[in-house]
Amino acid sequence: MHTLCEHGFPQVIVNRPVWATDSNIEIFPTLYWLTCPYLRRELSALEAEGLVAQYEKRIQEDPEFAALVEKSHEDYAKRRLALIPAVVQESLKEEYPDRFQVLAEAGVGGIRSAEGVKCLHTHAADYLVHGENPIGEEVLAILNKPLYCPTKQCEDYLP
Repeated sequence: MHTLCEHGFPQVIVNRPVWATDSNIEIFPTLYWLTCPYLRRELSALEAEGLVAQYEKRIQEDPEFAALVEKSHEDYAKRRLALIPAVVQESLKEEYPDRFQVLAEAGVGGIRSAEGVKCLHTHAADYLVHGENPIGEEVLAILNKPLYCPTKQCEDYLP
């Protein structure tokens, strides 16, 4: 999948899931970050309309959809772990087991419940990168608009 818009700007970035500070190990379970100002605005509008709650309800009521979302969460966690060297994973398991558990088990955007939907942005970002996120796929289809900014708003953010 492409994560560049028609204008050549990144729509999604990949975050480093683990980094060391002077005295600590920090984690960031949100692997993919939607950077496109246009898509962020459009998805925020859908969230304001209550779409997150609708998806959470659907997960509760539709076992097939729930299974697809759960698989998406599991795949996301596997991809996140794959970015962490084995030696670092072992160190995290020993020294920071709770943090390692978050990295190993948390789903899309770091959500810790298979029934939850943290935000539409994280699901859309995951779909844009891998093409396999049922919520992200549906949300981008609901927009029924181009997946790039027709007015190049992203240029407003350039230095």
